[in-house]
Amino acid sequence: MIIVSPGTPGCHRSIAEAVRTAPEGATVHVAPGQYAENLAPSTPVTITAEDGPDTVEITTERGPVVSADVPTKLSGLTLRSTDPETPACVAGAGLLTLTECRVEAAAWAAVYAHGRGSLVARDCSVGNSEGAGVVVTSSAGSSVERCTITRPGTSGIVAAEHGVLTLRSSTVERAEGNGLCLNGHGRVDGEDVTIIGALKPALAVEEQASATLTRLAARENRGVGCYLATTSTVELTECSVDGAEADGLLLASTGHTVLEQCTVARSTQHGLRITGGSTGVVRDCTITGVRGTGTALADEASTELERLTVRDCTGTGLTASTGATPTIHRLRITDPAGAAVEITTGARAGLDNVEIERAGEVGVLVADDGSALVHGCSVRDTNDSGVVVTRSTNATFEDCDVHRSGGDGVHIGDRGGIRLNRCRVRSGRASGTRIEPSGRAELSESEFAENEADGISVRSTETVVLRDCTATGNRGAGLRRTVPSEALTVERFTSTGNGFPDAHGVGDEGSYDSAAEGAAERSEPMRELTSLVGLEGVKHDVTTLVNLNKMAKRRQEAGLSAPPMSRHLVFAGAPGTGKTTVARLYGAVLAELGVLASGHLVEVSRADLVADIVGGTAIKTTEEFNKALGGVLFVDEAYTLSSSSGGSGPDFGKEAVDTLVKLMEDHRDEVVVIAAGYSAEMREFMATNPGLESRFSRTIEFTNYTAEELVTIVRQQCAEHDYQLDESAAEALEDYFEALPKDGTFGNGRTARKTFERMVDQQASRLSVSPDTSTADLTRLTAEDLDGIGAGTPQ
Repeated sequence: MIIVSPGTPGCHRSIAEAVRTAPEGATVHVAPGQYAENLAPSTPVTITAEDGPDTVEITTERGPVVSADVPTKLSGLTLRSTDPETPACVAGAGLLTLTECRVEAAAWAAVYAHGRGSLVARDCSVGNSEGAGVVVTSSAGSSVERCTITRPGTSGIVAAEHGVLTLRSSTVERAEGNGLCLNGHGRVDGEDVTIIGALKPALAVEEQASATLTRLAARENRGVGCYLATTSTVELTECSVDGAEADGLLLASTGHTVLEQCTVARSTQHGLRITGGSTGVVRDCTITGVRGTGTALADEASTELERLTVRDCTGTGLTASTGATPTIHRLRITDPAGAAVEITTGARAGLDNVEIERAGEVGVLVADDGSALVHGCSVRDTNDSGVVVTRSTNATFEDCDVHRSGGDGVHIGDRGGIRLNRCRVRSGRASGTRIEPSGRAELSESEFAENEADGISVRSTETVVLRDCTATGNRGAGLRRTVPSEALTVERFTSTGNGFPDAHGVGDEGSYDSAAEGAAERSEPMRELTSLVGLEGVKHDVTTLVNLNKMAKRRQEAGLSAPPMSRHLVFAGAPGTGKTTVARLYGAVLAELGVLASGHLVEVSRADLVADIVGGTAIKTTEEFNKALGGVLFVDEAYTLSSSSGGSGPDFGKEAVDTLVKLMEDHRDEVVVIAAGYSAEMREFMATNPGLESRFSRTIEFTNYTAEELVTIVRQQCAEHDYQLDESAAEALEDYFEALPKDGTFGNGRTARKTFERMVDQQASRLSVSPDTSTADLTRLTAEDLDGIGAGTPQ
């Protein structure tokens, strides 16, 4: 046995001496202690710490601790060099094997394999505050297994030139450069590698280098997680990047890159950025919780994305721009704070089987000469429109479902063009599809249902084709066109159950017959308004407002300034005088004129606007206000919001008023707000906030119905329910209504309807005891049926 022990008789005093005299393949056992030596074996040898790791330290101030030109094995040794020029361990021609060793250096590398040399390191720790941990440039093949490289001054592990490295179950901590760096023609095959806190990209693959890595984990790195910019191949499988302070994965590679079952979480910028003409495949990967864009493709990247999931990013879910041409299959994006998908600036994307949920902005945006072919896309619960196409005429959506959009289901903006085929657009907060001026659309075999405004709103004079489409259950019209044009083609269009009649201006011969500026006189809402009982002053005021809006629109079309006007109104008067009905009809007329997007009515009271906690009122008020965008917000008993109303606290009501005033200014062209209540109380309410009087410049008074008008309402109820009011009953009713006190409990039209219901009850009781009752008796209400209905009738 060859033993090195300076203080023991018969043993070698130095390791170098023992190595020189050792036969080929011998093992040199080193007793505990510190040795200042440079080892350069000339024959294969094994050097081991007799008492195990951390008992033998070999140091040098100049040159490497060990230089292996023949097979050399070191076990359990601490190897420390303070030479700023030379690595501590060098394999230049032979195989250097390090097992359970600790290596410390102060040069550009701690361990270096070059030339024809190769390295095998197992269960070692490497430190080098001035440079890299392990550098391999030899093509002979090296391996690093279960090793830890701690706080290297540059990169942790480097494969450069033609270096070939196998890497297993190793960790790089707090590198001042890359965790793992590959350049030249370097090649790494690795698995279960962990890189923590690297200053530069945890993994960098550049030039012609290649890598095959499984279960690489990059955590809390201070730069990019993985940077791939090679002309060769990279395959990452089950790899993860967590907490990168820049992009999680950055692909700028023209080689073939495959990312499979990889995850990126909590990166500060992009989760996955693909640029520089990158090709390859990203498959079964997940991006979650990034503080920026989930996935970004740019600069002619043509990567194929398959089964990609993006969740909870603070920016856009996926964006393709500047000539990128990705192919995307089975994409799922949930809860992005921005848009879910953006295809812009000349990008061309094919998307198949896409699921989008709860986007903070739009679901899919195609803009600025972007091009998209989207098949099988589901867009749900967006805060803004489901699909937006603007400044781009090459967007095709097939077999898509857009559900519960916060704006239009499909919005075609300035110079936008879309082909919509076999799609469903449902339950949106505005129109199903809205085509703005200069927009174009071809809609075929598609359904637009239960949207809060029109099913299809056409504001463009460019080509719009509807073929085999249906519009059902929309709160606006099924199809509404607001400008004269001969470029609208409608073939086999079915419109049922919508809130307003269609107004697309195409007769049997395809001629335009319903211009927006003349719609008020012929529209169903205006006919319904004029048919209301009484309210002559109200009808006159509303007609004046409609005419004023018509003239404002006509002046704008002529290039003139619009007259000063506020569309917000105060409806003052007692309950039951038709304020809500008139508000609904007023909104419908403004929608027909194109002044409002939909004209729908959202009715609220104090309980809908005021919360029980500080700060909650502004949120509730804003939510209700946003529901009314494009239509009418009707605030019933608005005076209860004033500070004198008590309730859940005077400050909370004032907060609701302040919020409404600001929102009315911010969205003055998008909504009409009508504040309603008793006349005296509304005058007091308007005086509580200076902003109210400036925004509600017009008050319409709803006077009590006369007794004769109340009788007319009862007659209408009779006709609607197959009853007749005989003359004696009509005279008695008029006397009855004259005698009723017109105080705060008087219900006007509501009183008339309840009186009719009570008379029907009385008739039923009267006829139930009569043995001979004819059909005429069953339909006739008489003065006798007023018996028992006194001044205490419910109002």
